[in-house]
Amino acid sequence: MLSQLLAALVGLAAGAGLRPVVVALAVPAGQPADVTCPACSPRPVPAWGPHALRLLPPGGHCPNCRARLCAPWLPELTTAAAFAVVAAGGAAGWYGAAQYWIALLGAGLLLIDSAVQRLPNLLTLAAAVGTLVLLTVASAHQEAGSLLRAVTVAAAAGGLFTVLALCGMGLGDAKLAISLGAMLGWRSWQAAVLALVLAYLLGATVAVVLLLTRRGHRKSTLAFGPFLIVGALGAALITSS
Repeated sequence: MLSQLLAALVGLAAGAGLRPVVVALAVPAGQPADVTCPACSPRPVPAWGPHALRLLPPGGHCPNCRARLCAPWLPELTTAAAFAVVAAGGAAGWYGAAQYWIALLGAGLLLIDSAVQRLPNLLTLAAAVGTLVLLTVASAHQEAGSLLRAVTVAAAAGGLFTVLALCGMGLGDAKLAISLGAMLGWRSWQAAVLALVLAYLLGATVAVVLLLTRRGHRKSTLAFGPFLIVGALGAALITSS
C-alpha cells in the first residue's frame, strides 16, 4: 500500500510535467504542436519546457487571460492512477521502469486520443523506442522475462493493428500496440491476449452505454487508444501475481 501511495505521488509530479505536452498535442491531425489560447489568440503559450510548466498551472488556465486550456488536475490524476496500478503489480528493476514509461506516456496518449481521436507520433514512437531499450537492458541484467518474446509480440501486435487500420481503425493504434505488446510480451503471450480481450470488452461496454444513453449513434467513432492502454495496464496487473 505504501509503494502504491509513493508511486501515485510521483505520478502527480510526472503528470505536471506531462500537462504542457498534452495541451500542445491535443490538436486535430495536421495542425502544429502549439498551444494557442482561443480566447487571446494569437498569443501562444509555450508548448513545453521549464517555462511552460510555470505557465500551465494545475488549474489548466491560460496565463494571459485565465481561459481554461484543459481540465484541472486531469493529467496529474491520470498519471497518478497509472503509476499506482503499476506499483500494485510489484513492478521492479528495468522491466518495472518500462512499465512506468508506458504508464507515463500512456496517460498522455489516453487524454489526447479521448480529446481529439489521434495518437501523436511523438508519443507513440517514444513509447516504442523507450520500452524496447529498457527491455533490452532488463535482458542484459538477466531479469525474469523474454526479450525475444517481447519483440515477437510487439511485431505481431503492430502487424495485427496495421491490418485493422486498413479496415478503418487508426494507424496510431498500430504504433501504440508495438510498445504495449512489447511490455506484455516480456511477461507472457497470455498477458498480451488478455490485454486485447480487456480492451475490446471495455470498448464494447462504453459503446453500448453511449447508445443506450443516446450520447452516440451507430455511426459514431470512438477512440480505441484509451481502451488499449487501460487493457494493457489491467492485464499487466492481473498477470503479475
